[in-house]
Amino acid sequence: MVSLNTLCIIITLTLAASCTLVSALSTRREVLGTAVRSATAAGSGVLVSSSLPSSLPINNADDDTSSAFSSYQVNPDASSKLDPKLTSIDPNKLTQILSKTSGNQGGAVWLGEHHNSVKDHKLQAQFIQNIYQHRKHQQKFGSSSKSNNKMAVGLEMIQVQFQPVLDRYIAKQISDEELKDQVQWGKRWFWSFEGYLPIFQKCRELNIPLIALNVDSEDLGLVEANGLPGLSRDKLQKYVPDPNGFAQFARNRYYKTYVDYVISPSYELHKEMGILRTTITGQLLEEDMSFARFFSGRILWDESMASNAYRWVVDNPGGLICCLVGADHVKFTGGITGRFQRMAKEQQLDCTSVILNPTLIDTRPSGSVSMLSNVAALASGPNDLTLQLRYLKEGVAVGSEESRLPESTGGVLALADYLVLSDV
Repeated sequence: MVSLNTLCIIITLTLAASCTLVSALSTRREVLGTAVRSATAAGSGVLVSSSLPSSLPINNADDDTSSAFSSYQVNPDASSKLDPKLTSIDPNKLTQILSKTSGNQGGAVWLGEHHNSVKDHKLQAQFIQNIYQHRKHQQKFGSSSKSNNKMAVGLEMIQVQFQPVLDRYIAKQISDEELKDQVQWGKRWFWSFEGYLPIFQKCRELNIPLIALNVDSEDLGLVEANGLPGLSRDKLQKYVPDPNGFAQFARNRYYKTYVDYVISPSYELHKEMGILRTTITGQLLEEDMSFARFFSGRILWDESMASNAYRWVVDNPGGLICCLVGADHVKFTGGITGRFQRMAKEQQLDCTSVILNPTLIDTRPSGSVSMLSNVAALASGPNDLTLQLRYLKEGVAVGSEESRLPESTGGVLALADYLVLSDV
């Protein structure tokens, strides 16, 4: 068993992070929501590869259930060429892929969103309905007697203390407005409730359970102010049921690359914006939140979401949970998806990542892309996106002459398994 002190030491040694993560506190979230997309800052020195075809075809399916988007599979390349590709995939085919689980063991689909994007939420509602219908059809007409249509939808925007509220909503015991009030939406999640409401209503209509994934603000605030030691053992166990795996994950060879590219630049951006003087609960700090504590909050957030999704799948054998979370938690493996894979390895549960309407900002270090550059890149579709990160073999120093050699590649981190772009 790994002790709390050992976890803290590992975090200190890994030291690399913050998060593009938004908080439930409206003051900090409001600043991010209005400023982060137009901020400009220096990029990261992490080795990146994003060679793409000059143009990609747009899918035009006739089926009304899947004609609203184009979809692509990300094909990473760890060879000496480091030449990842995007392959166009029919939307109907993607729905089938997302609906299935290998050997009917169950698994998770992560639909990486932009919290303020109506397009993303429409895609999520569409995927949920189509996946539900496909799984129901497979249960009725499929060849496997083990198939089932157990399904749930996991929510980053709802904190775990409010799970009973979600249960009452799906049971039609409370209204939409009561749901909003009882999960304290306005206090704990800045983004529009109305944007998510069609998803909630669709789940209630189909009797699909909603699962709270996120850390309670009160506990996250303690970590941001005091680090992981700020939580009691019982509370830490609530979010980190697998402390050994949690510690080991930070030792992954690729994890430092992920942190340097995704989390560290985000911390610096938060610092430059002057929004690290308060915790998520509004507690005023004497000085900027330290990198270690910001990092601790980020990984607790990711670990909680992964472990809550994993727990549901284990409790519902063969079931599929579709999780609605920020794209920043999904990209390049080091956030939620890698953690879920770690937990699910023994049971061989599926873990599929999808980023909805990805932008240049999504695939570059926080603050390294201006709003103008991002808008220009949107016009070219997915062609300018960074599709993978290269990480080095053990013992090879970043920036060294040796690091430039093809044989020094330890592997690559794919942006996601699939990308989905709204056609309208």
